[in-house]
Amino acid sequence: MSSEPNQTPPDADSEIAQLRQQVLDGWESEADFFDERWGDQGDEFHHGVFAPAAERLLGLESGARLIEFACGNGAFARRLGRQGMSVVATDLSPALLAHAERRTETISDQAVDISYRTVDATDERAILNCGGPFDAAVCIMGVMSMPLLRPMFGGARRVLRPRGAFVVVTLHPAYATSGYTFAKAEPDDEPHGLTIHRYLSRYATHGVTNTAQKQPQVYFHRPMSELLGDAFASGLVLDGMEELPAPEQPMAEAKLIWNMLPEIPMAVALRFRRV
Repeated sequence: MSSEPNQTPPDADSEIAQLRQQVLDGWESEADFFDERWGDQGDEFHHGVFAPAAERLLGLESGARLIEFACGNGAFARRLGRQGMSVVATDLSPALLAHAERRTETISDQAVDISYRTVDATDERAILNCGGPFDAAVCIMGVMSMPLLRPMFGGARRVLRPRGAFVVVTLHPAYATSGYTFAKAEPDDEPHGLTIHRYLSRYATHGVTNTAQKQPQVYFHRPMSELLGDAFASGLVLDGMEELPAPEQPMAEAKLIWNMLPEIPMAVALRFRRV
């Protein structure tokens, strides 16, 4: 296995650079909106579903050192920091990191060991510059915004300790990011399933997570085989997995369609390990 960082072919560099800029522009322009929506703990799906799954698979104890990719406004970093862990939290968006630092500074119940860095997770060298070794790495709901995954997997492997875990939580490629429509039953028009009409092909799309969002984000769909293949090619192995449905009882006032489909996982948590 080569010790050189993963790189894209020269003829793809321009396209990747354009996609990176689109992703960055989207998060920068909507940083205030998302920070308000997420708050200190993340939205209801983050603190009720995604973060607990990541914690279970990480299995870390106080004193562990962790690097996070696509940390957003720092909700998970603060969650682990309050448990006595040391976190290097990274994100592509300086605007989101400014919100993360502000919210972390307001933690008054205890001191936390969290540092925030502007890092493009699609640049392996940028990850290596974060230091290490780390006991674990994590990326929660970030891979959908990355045009490349192999640099992140390769960088994570190189900064992890032997047997270190890298947990990725993402919308389920087979359901929630693939081409789908909700199947509804008459006469009440209640959803009872999904109709999947596109999965194996890789593509970029634009979408919003909330109808109040002003500008759509760029999202990247890739089948599970590609997601896992990039991790395996980087020298990681898969040794843990949880498929995550939305809670049947919503944590907010409004019941969403995914809350009404408890047998269909909207997200998946994957634990890779450096061996």
